[in-house]
Amino acid sequence: GFLALGAVATHSQRRALEQRAAAESGAHAPESPEDAGGHVRMSEAEACGPHPPSKLRAFALVCIGLSPLITCVGVGENMQSVLVAMVLMHWGAMLILPAAFYAAASFSGHGYASYRFYIELFREQQMNSEAKTLRGCALGVPVLILLLVGYLSFRCKTLSWPFCIKDFIPPLEQYGFEAHSMSFRLIAAGYFTFWNPAIEEFFWRVFLHRELGLALGFNPKEEKHLLRGDADGGPWRDLLHETATAFPGRAIALRWGVSAMYAAYHTWPMKLLFQRTWWLYTVLGFCCLVCLGRFFLILREMPHFGLIAAYILHAWVDAAFALLCLFHVHPYDMIAEP
Repeated sequence: GFLALGAVATHSQRRALEQRAAAESGAHAPESPEDAGGHVRMSEAEACGPHPPSKLRAFALVCIGLSPLITCVGVGENMQSVLVAMVLMHWGAMLILPAAFYAAASFSGHGYASYRFYIELFREQQMNSEAKTLRGCALGVPVLILLLVGYLSFRCKTLSWPFCIKDFIPPLEQYGFEAHSMSFRLIAAGYFTFWNPAIEEFFWRVFLHRELGLALGFNPKEEKHLLRGDADGGPWRDLLHETATAFPGRAIALRWGVSAMYAAYHTWPMKLLFQRTWWLYTVLGFCCLVCLGRFFLILREMPHFGLIAAYILHAWVDAAFALLCLFHVHPYDMIAEP
């Protein structure tokens, strides 16, 4: 949808610019796309490039980055529904707002640069997609097992202590799941597992990271050159190197700032799920999610992993929470009492 919007806006914009340039130059304008010296001319839409740095635009993008948190708190608490909050967050905050941003960019003459960026991104992700998928699974499966084992180990049924984790099912039923059948829960689990990581990776690791970086004067082409220059020891060694150098790393305000906004909106569902110990697990969860968001960004920027590996890992993480939250997994519950 974004590519189609950008293509339509850019095509009409380029035609209007070319017609105006032809009218101003009159009959002396050559019909060939090459000038007298044989060099290919660049249209005004191409020459315009991305937006220059702007504090006002950076502030607007920070507001867009905080919109998922505002949606969760405002809608989720008022309507007492996790489902409504999640759907409105995905389709409103993470899709409609970026679409409106790019529509405004196209009218101001900067839509073609965004269109070209997404075309190049799509082509990059097609390269070695099978290997990237396998690497994402190699990261995701151990994380899935770790999350399941960790929850089952610290659950109050397993370990009784002041900070044990109570069941997730009661608060979820209080916030919208009680009236739904298992078939609906399966659909919700599939939506959360496969669609949630797709829209979040686009919103946080692509749209907001790029646009906020440009608004702050950050040059993504220079950063890509640095990352590619480091990639000479194989995918896993390069991943370890990038992870080790990410603290604090380059462009600290951008990378860690976007990761903090990504973690911020998760504080509402964590407060909901952890109930009486929410103050402890919300703080711990926020810190862990900031680091996880930063790691997703490392994967997205590395040519050996890319956006595909980040999406696959994210899907495995969401699958773990779907199992825990929707299906009440616990080994003792599977044993019928005499």
